Amino acid sequence: MASNGDESSPTASNSSIGPPDERSESGDVVTTRTDGSGASDGVVPATVEDASGYGLSLTLIGGVLLALAYYGYIAVTGPQTLGQAIPGPFYLLVFALLFVLELFQSRERGAIAVVRAIVLALFYGGLTAFAIEGSVYLWRNPSAALNGYVGVTVLAVSLIVAALAYFLYLAALESNTAGK
Repeated sequence: MASNGDESSPTASNSSIGPPDERSESGDVVTTRTDGSGASDGVVPATVEDASGYGLSLTLIGGVLLALAYYGYIAVTGPQTLGQAIPGPFYLLVFALLFVLELFQSRERGAIAVVRAIVLALFYGGLTAFAIEGSVYLWRNPSAALNGYVGVTVLAVSLIVAALAYFLYLAALESNTAGK
């Protein structure tokens, strides 16, 4: 959608985004509601720009890993054992790399950053371990994903689950910041 250069158009600035009962003026950005209260109550409506490339990338990667992890779960509960695709220490290396990357990627410092890095490393490390096992299983048994296009269905469901998980994560962060 192109902007016509008019400052009062909805696409001209983010200051006009909000509930219809708000009025904003360009320049000093004065925003008031019809009840007279200011709009600086800490709750800012989310925009498309709020979805970071990092979060979207993790969601898409998580969806693919989840689909492969599904086949890894089938493999581990069936014909092979965990660690058969690659030796166990390499899985530990994956956990360590994910931990370090998330720790240094974090905008925050302190205990919250460490806990977030641990959770992300455990979650994505576990998905990666099962995804590697699933990849080897699919390499040896491609019919598991190709018969009836079940692999496409698994991928579609995995992407939906990953997107919902990211959405819930953002909603939890938003409710946490709104409660402060």
